[in-house]
Amino acid sequence: MLRPLAPTRPLAPAFAWLGLGLLIFGACLVGIFARPIGFLSAFWPANALLLGLLVRYPHLARPPAWVAAAVGYVVADLATGSAWGMALWLNAANLLGATAGWLVLRRLDESIRRLQRTVSALYLLLAALAASAVGALAGCGAAPVYFNAPWTDLLSLWFSTELMNYMLIVPVVLAAPRADAPPLATQGTQGVSWLWRVAPVSSLLLAEGIRTVIGGPGMLAFVVPGLLWCALSYSPFVSSLLSLVVCLWTTAGVAMGVLNFTPAHAGDVFSLRVGVTLLALGPLAVACASAARAEALRRLDHAVRHDDLTGVLARRALLKQGARLLASHQHGSAGAAVLMLDVDHFKQVNDQLGHGAGDQLLIGIARTMASTLRPQDLLGRLGGEEFAAVLPGVSPAEAHAMAERLRSAVAQQPFATAPGGQGTPQHATVSIGVVHSATMGSDADMDVLLLAADAALYRAKAEGRDQVVVG
Repeated sequence: MLRPLAPTRPLAPAFAWLGLGLLIFGACLVGIFARPIGFLSAFWPANALLLGLLVRYPHLARPPAWVAAAVGYVVADLATGSAWGMALWLNAANLLGATAGWLVLRRLDESIRRLQRTVSALYLLLAALAASAVGALAGCGAAPVYFNAPWTDLLSLWFSTELMNYMLIVPVVLAAPRADAPPLATQGTQGVSWLWRVAPVSSLLLAEGIRTVIGGPGMLAFVVPGLLWCALSYSPFVSSLLSLVVCLWTTAGVAMGVLNFTPAHAGDVFSLRVGVTLLALGPLAVACASAARAEALRRLDHAVRHDDLTGVLARRALLKQGARLLASHQHGSAGAAVLMLDVDHFKQVNDQLGHGAGDQLLIGIARTMASTLRPQDLLGRLGGEEFAAVLPGVSPAEAHAMAERLRSAVAQQPFATAPGGQGTPQHATVSIGVVHSATMGSDADMDVLLLAADAALYRAKAEGRDQVVVG
């Protein structure tokens, strides 16, 4: 989700609201050109698009955004020849429906709105039902006035098309990757070949081919196994996008030459659209559950591999990753270095200020060291106030220089002694022992280098602390 816009940039919200109005205008044109002669549109994406954008970007959901959307709605209708009264009535109903869905979703946790929880599909269905019902009730009275049809027919058609549109389009908007975020990993396909990655979507294409050949009343269900496989294999965004394409294609295939989206076929159209909605709901629920499972596994893996206090690598993870990194650089031209670091006089901090202050000091020192090291370097906590670092691709001189930078960065940084940066700032120093793989022989492993670095650290502490000693 985009960060809230800074108040020092007043023009940015205006451009965002203008862009929203133009987007709604374009979506309305798409829906208008999908209208059967003399009745409502067979496909109306504007309301679902508006709801998805306002839920995804909460900073947009202000009165100017609703005004911009309203202008986009009305101008699109007027530009295509609609009467003022009909444009105002129907588009007021559109805005009321989108508002109802927004009120259901706006206060939910971001992870639920991003389709990363098992209950996400349920909340989205509730929002779609509320939005569709409110919009249909507000707009159905226009049927006898402008379309010479019973209001019950318009109620049925409006509700069913809005329900389908919300369930197909809103998930795509909510789950779309952020522009500043790394690509979303697929669910359950890490470490497998490209052939296996394309197998789920290939099954959809195969199902479409079989459905075209066989046809019949059961054609809606032919793609269900493929959609479920995609939901288990891909991210919620990719899965929702595939559901959108497949369900719209299915709707067009069923309706072509059979249905006309007018009151004459109101019952059949209602049945088709609700069936398509349920067709999309199953894969969406599976995709949300799969995403929640993947997130839980990611959090568990992070908790296992990282120290719960400082956030750097835990001892076991550091030893494992360090050994792998050392093996890949030990025979290179530069080699690798191992550093052992110990916070000087740390016991005095615990005794004088309490263990809470000691914890805050360790957190601050770990952050300072992590920001000083290079991205490819490893930093971990071995226990207590003792840390270790692995520096790949450095010479002995470069390793010594990096150790000095670490020592200097810690010595110059005042550290808070209470959460949230509160408390009297404290200064601290670290002693560092450094050893390089080139000085230890080609068969020296991670344990040997750690022992040598620990011996150098012991010398640094014995010789006065706040210094670097090379082993």
